Parts: sequence; C-alpha cells; structure tokens
Amino acid sequence: MTAETISNTRAATRSRVLKSAKIISMNQMSVLDCTVRDLSETGAKLLCADPLSVANIFRFMLPAENTIRDARVVWRRNGVLGIEFTSEKTKASGLKV
Repeated sequence: MTAETISNTRAATRSRVLKSAKIISMNQMSVLDCTVRDLSETGAKLLCADPLSVANIFRFMLPAENTIRDARVVWRRNGVLGIEFTSEKTKASGLKV
C-alpha cells in the first residue's frame, strides 16, 4: 500500500504538526506524555516512549488547546501509534494531570 493509497482511505486530511499531548487512561489513573506528528479531525499519529503500554482505548489531551477527547489505537509500529478519535473534543477544564 502506498502513501497515496493510505491518504485516500482516511476520512480527513492530516496536517503535520509537532505538539505535546497526553494519553490518559480511562480511569484517569495513569498519564503518558507523547508527541503528535500528524493531526486531523478524525485521528492522529503519536510518538511515545512506550507505545506498548498504551491501552487500546484512552483519553487524548492537547494541553496547549485545553481539549480532551476519547480515542482508540488503530495501529502500532516502531514506537508510533495511529489513533482514531471516538468522541468530539471538549474543554479539559478541571482535569488534573
């Protein structure tokens, strides 16, 4: 599958970015820092130190935008995660991480 084929199957166009983000477990008991490399309205590509420790479903927070949303892992390769957002983004007000 070529890069062009992959981009044609996506629901939204991704933009290259370099943003800090947080992966928060659904029970809010663990937080993992990560870096966003590609971002769209429907998903993202994340770099994180220990991608195997990331649960299949989690909360995804962008501190610079003060937003949070639910997400799920679609693929894992070489320290990189492809994720799909499963909820609309909301303000992360009041969440302590």
